[in-house]
Amino acid sequence: MMRKLVVILLALMVCVAMPLMAQEKEEMAKGEMEEYAPPPPLDDKWCNFLIGEWEGTSEGPMGKSQERETIEMGLNGQFLFRRAEGKMENGMSYVGMGAMTIDPESGKYVGYWIDSHRGMYEGTGQAEDGKLTMSWEGDMGSYTQVIEKVGDDKIAGTWTYTPADGEPMKGTYEMTRKKKMNEK
Repeated sequence: MMRKLVVILLALMVCVAMPLMAQEKEEMAKGEMEEYAPPPPLDDKWCNFLIGEWEGTSEGPMGKSQERETIEMGLNGQFLFRRAEGKMENGMSYVGMGAMTIDPESGKYVGYWIDSHRGMYEGTGQAEDGKLTMSWEGDMGSYTQVIEKVGDDKIAGTWTYTPADGEPMKGTYEMTRKKKMNEK
């Protein structure tokens, strides 16, 4: 009789414990899913401001250049995708493209850039006092760009490019937004 009572008690304990263990397992799985969920979409003043189609000019050691840049939000609002084109007075041209986002851990702007000179760059930066400063490093050299908002649809800035084996080159640019695009 005692044996039957112990078996019945064990069976009851298992029946009570199983749903509790299943609930705990489900809560753990939900927590793990939340841990690997993407961060919320970018909702940053600079990211939202930069979205659009921009046109303007740049001037540096090689002369003046006509510039165009398209900046769009992509991948469910997680990245800014940029495409830039430049046509210089001497007939040379430049095309580049890349992606930028904000590192959720550090809060810094991070990105990658590739261009028609076969340059591949990794960038980091920060926004302060109405300016976004990005520093890009790659095998072909380093590039620093400062973008300053000078109006609702206007930016101006400076750039410095230092080739891996040469002297730094500096320039300025000014661009006006020609077309606004959806932020997200």
